[in-house]
Amino acid sequence: MLKIAICEDEPRYAEDLEWCLQVWATNSGNNIKIRKFDNGVPLLSCIDVNGAFDLIFLDVEMDKMDGLETAAKIREKDFITSLIFVSQYEDYYKKAYEVHPFHFLSKPIHPKKLEETMDSFMRMKRQDVETFTFNINKTRYSLLLNDIIYFYSESRHVHAVCREQKYTFYGKLGVVQKELEEKDNRFLRIHQSYLVNMKYVKEFHYKELVLFNGQSLYISKENRKKMREIHMMLLEEAY
Repeated sequence: MLKIAICEDEPRYAEDLEWCLQVWATNSGNNIKIRKFDNGVPLLSCIDVNGAFDLIFLDVEMDKMDGLETAAKIREKDFITSLIFVSQYEDYYKKAYEVHPFHFLSKPIHPKKLEETMDSFMRMKRQDVETFTFNINKTRYSLLLNDIIYFYSESRHVHAVCREQKYTFYGKLGVVQKELEEKDNRFLRIHQSYLVNMKYVKEFHYKELVLFNGQSLYISKENRKKMREIHMMLLEEAY
């Protein structure tokens, strides 16, 4: 699902943009979720509480906190989210490049132009290497899925174990699992506390997995049958 924010203080423009995005999503077969904000203050609060959006449309001129100021605040911690500025004027374009926007659109939004922009965004997004993002002390991190060996949970925290470092953030392993299931990856839940990247599994045993780094991870009783089936499936794919 593509999470999109519209930050626009004129309701008619916000509604028109939302409608155009819904039409594009229906025609292109993309699943989107849209949230609207009338200035940057509630948008930033939402990001702090609920996490980042994939794409944000920012009106350049707004009361309280305009699009340029909002974008600068976002970029203090997040260089991943794509930003698209929307304006009736071109005077802001040079300054806007300081926050690395993906694109600019002129008001009123033309449906065909929006469609081309969104298609271009999706082509760019598909070319990106899959990542997993999380927050530690209000700072956003992004790890390549291929670099993560496994996740494990402990005392309301999730640990992402990579080849050279471990990252610890507040959360639930079930939430991490659900997010990863929407990506093209092979992370498998072998235990209530373990979510493993199958790329790093060296040996399958009845009660445990052995990773290439020599570490063994316990497979819970309720997951052993599933793991045997997956192991057999992977063997069939290899031949």
